[in-house]
Amino acid sequence: MILKEKDALATSDKRSRYGYQQEKDVAFQLRREFGDNDQVLVFNDLRLTHCGENAQIDHLIVYPFGFIVIESKSISGEVNVNAEGEWSRSYRGEWRGMPSPLRQAELQQALLKNLLRANVEQFVRKILGIQGQVGGREWHVLCAVSSSAILDRKKMPARISELTVKSEFVVEHVNKLIGSLGSLSVLKGRARFNERELSAIGDFLIQQDAEARENYQPSQPTQENVVNTVRESVVVEAPRSTLLSCRHCGEAHMLEDRYGKYGYFVRCGNCHQNTPMKPACAECKSRSVVVNKSGPIYTATCRSCNHKFTLFQAEEVAEKG
Repeated sequence: MILKEKDALATSDKRSRYGYQQEKDVAFQLRREFGDNDQVLVFNDLRLTHCGENAQIDHLIVYPFGFIVIESKSISGEVNVNAEGEWSRSYRGEWRGMPSPLRQAELQQALLKNLLRANVEQFVRKILGIQGQVGGREWHVLCAVSSSAILDRKKMPARISELTVKSEFVVEHVNKLIGSLGSLSVLKGRARFNERELSAIGDFLIQQDAEARENYQPSQPTQENVVNTVRESVVVEAPRSTLLSCRHCGEAHMLEDRYGKYGYFVRCGNCHQNTPMKPACAECKSRSVVVNKSGPIYTATCRSCNHKFTLFQAEEVAEKG
């Protein structure tokens, strides 16, 4: 059952279109397989917020025994992963490092797990007065890459190879993880959500997505502030060097975008230190700023004055989905 469809593309950026098409392809595969299955809940572009941290999950599968987080990645050319789990890709003969999509999925999964644990009484019943939990359920991650990607599985660590699939095979791998959903599966010792609990989890996640999106958006303009009305419709472009630079050495060009436990940050290619993407508003200097990512572009929105500006644009080679 599809509880949340994929969002419409909000930018005309070429690289964003490649990523969007890849996510759309995976969403299509999931819809075709599970669209009529009320025991498998599918969410696309699910946004969640917990304890000040944000996550945007490309695809989430919720089934009676657990959860599967799928990170879609548009990649052309060859892909290598070394023994440390570090990813690299080639494009037109040039090799470049890239953030691990599986690590990103694991971080999203961790936020999801913490959010569910903090609200477990809303969807999991008590047994003999003891509150049930979600930690004992099954938790999986997958990375779905473009069909055009060339994966060097001989050099790829076995675990990463098992979790990395091409779009056309994602349903096959999801079904293997889900396994049998019949009543006899309980005899195998798999903790199971009942029908009511599964439905309640779906309702809860849809509500959380709506709340996260409301927080991401600037407040609506009022009649008393005409300036804000104009400002909300314009994204102010500015040179990256004036908006984001390494807080350790001042470098403004050799920066690589990344995502970690505490949100978005950049890694400096000069001093190899990290700088969080937590800017002050370029207009009113307020620190109450929310950063959103769309493809390679990071946009900041001030909650105080509604000013919206481009904070950072990743310098990535164009990829084909």
